[in-house]
Amino acid sequence: MWFKNLLIYRITSDELEPSKLEGALSEYVLQDCLQLEMQSRGWMKPKESLDQFVHQYNQHLLVAFGMEKKLLPAAVINQYAKDRAAVMEQHQGFRPSKKQIRDIKEAVLIELMPRAFVHRQTTYVWIDTAEKLLIIDTANLKRAEEVIELFIKSVPGFRIAPLETRISPSAVMTRWLSGDEPPVAFTIDRECELQSANNEKSTVRYSHHVLDADETSRHIKAGKKVTRLALTWAHKISFVLQDNLQIKRIAPLDIVKEAAESSESADDVFDSDFVLMTGEISQLLPDLIHALGGNN
Repeated sequence: MWFKNLLIYRITSDELEPSKLEGALSEYVLQDCLQLEMQSRGWMKPKESLDQFVHQYNQHLLVAFGMEKKLLPAAVINQYAKDRAAVMEQHQGFRPSKKQIRDIKEAVLIELMPRAFVHRQTTYVWIDTAEKLLIIDTANLKRAEEVIELFIKSVPGFRIAPLETRISPSAVMTRWLSGDEPPVAFTIDRECELQSANNEKSTVRYSHHVLDADETSRHIKAGKKVTRLALTWAHKISFVLQDNLQIKRIAPLDIVKEAAESSESADDVFDSDFVLMTGEISQLLPDLIHALGGNN
């Protein structure tokens, strides 16, 4: 269960105790959508074999945010509403008003909700209690806001702030593609995005392409900045760094994967992955923060 994305926040409130967190999350368990609900949110058990809402390994805690959503495509609602509007027009002799169309759509939505398919999604949250970091495995900022909103609701007094560095990722990545050497722990891979700062936001993207220093420098001299860059850390983990400090598309390389090959059961794989992931990323993040000038 390696995280594929990292949205990183600093915990600015008091230390989280696992036992208290367990009790707090158990008050907001994910429930099935009610008949007339479109979605529900709550906490799930991160490891199915254990009856706990907090999975712990040393200083690292893992919790799982769950969302259940009913799927009702707008095209289906509109088709039902269109048919009913046609019947209404026949009965009253003139086209339904805007308010009548609105009422028809609301009635159709209420009627179809109990028959809608239900989709359940899980978003994992890793808490490093020693470093006071909260890390969400999502690339979706709206989903992160939903997770944080429920966390604050579940744990009174809990506060966080986005992780910030003294130098912006964009400035550092731009320097690296201008000729500055990245720190020894990092190598530049074959993907990047450069964007101009003007209103047009003209963008140049490279994918699976060797980044030629002369070529990228030419774009930078023309006023573009690097907004995304693929990197590998310590020959162990590849990822894409965004200009807002989001880390996406994390992939452990063979040297890390081999360490988990002896695991057999699903429980063993889950535990070994969590141990390896927290251990490796706990070393990657300080190196990355240092490369960006340290914490702000």
